[in-house]
Amino acid sequence: MRYATGIHIDELVVHILDHRSNDQPILSETPCPLAGRDQLTAYFTAHIENSLADPSARAARFVSLDPAATSGICQAMLEGHLELVTGSRELATRLFGVMKGNPRISPGDLAVCLYRTETHPHTRYLGLLKLDPSAVFRHKTEHDTQGRLFVNFELQSDVLPTTREKLQKCAFIRPLEPRLEYDMILLDRQARERVARPVAEFFAKGFLGCEWALDTRERTDRLYKGLLSACNQLRPTLSPAEEEMLHLHVESAIKGRVINLDDWLAKVPLDQEQRQVMNETLTAVLPDREFEIDTEYAGKLVQKRRFRGDWGLRLEVRGDKYGEIIKEVRRVDEPGEPSYFRIVIHTQKWQEVTR
Repeated sequence: MRYATGIHIDELVVHILDHRSNDQPILSETPCPLAGRDQLTAYFTAHIENSLADPSARAARFVSLDPAATSGICQAMLEGHLELVTGSRELATRLFGVMKGNPRISPGDLAVCLYRTETHPHTRYLGLLKLDPSAVFRHKTEHDTQGRLFVNFELQSDVLPTTREKLQKCAFIRPLEPRLEYDMILLDRQARERVARPVAEFFAKGFLGCEWALDTRERTDRLYKGLLSACNQLRPTLSPAEEEMLHLHVESAIKGRVINLDDWLAKVPLDQEQRQVMNETLTAVLPDREFEIDTEYAGKLVQKRRFRGDWGLRLEVRGDKYGEIIKEVRRVDEPGEPSYFRIVIHTQKWQEVTR
């Protein structure tokens, strides 16, 4: 869902929500015509693609599926029980009511669309995009008192953001039946976990009624397990020096305060194919791309390093003593024989123990 390609918008409805100037929202009565308007379609498609790929976007869930709430309206539109125009008008009215209570919230347009992707052409997704207007200068020609022409500029403040600008708030909701681990990818730049200001929560909590699907500890756990899984897959392709360098980067990822997976992956010393394996493995277990690390929990995860071999072989060693104990790990390939790992261990004590 997150890295969608070949997005096709089936229907689009846009409503104007200017709570500072109007007492009511301006609601569309019919979908926005898209046939033959390639530039308009490309504009909204680009915003969907950019927002889904934005590292700030995270997996979220509706607190409950209630037919009378935003969640129920979204579910009805996704399942085709409620027309997009009717459902989007209800959503726009609800969001306008939330915005009306706080003049610090920026006016904007609410774009509601149903779209499909190239990878899942038979699945419909629901996009909710709040488009805050930008201010731009437009040139115009004027004449001075002597009749001489010159180019002047006027400020126009109700222009939609370009595709180069990042949207602040939007949600991309997938089918809610059967209900999976998360309901949506939510981009809300203000609603961070440590922010409690009402102005920051109006979209996620006040309007959508959702919460983050994963907490900091769960993200940290999935990050660590995903990293180890990817390292295990890549180990046969790495030299001992390359494997050790990769481990150092893994440690830096898990021991940091915050991680941006895209930035981290760009710095990892892997070739393109290896980096793709790492990325796909992490993406499969972790829908979020940028998040805080639970440093206390991460410290516990890396206290020991554990390995498993053939026939029940297990090795556990303190993380900070790994280099003193494990002196060599080398993959051996001999003609006519299965490949195996040669492990050189230095220990002053070697005792058999009971269970």
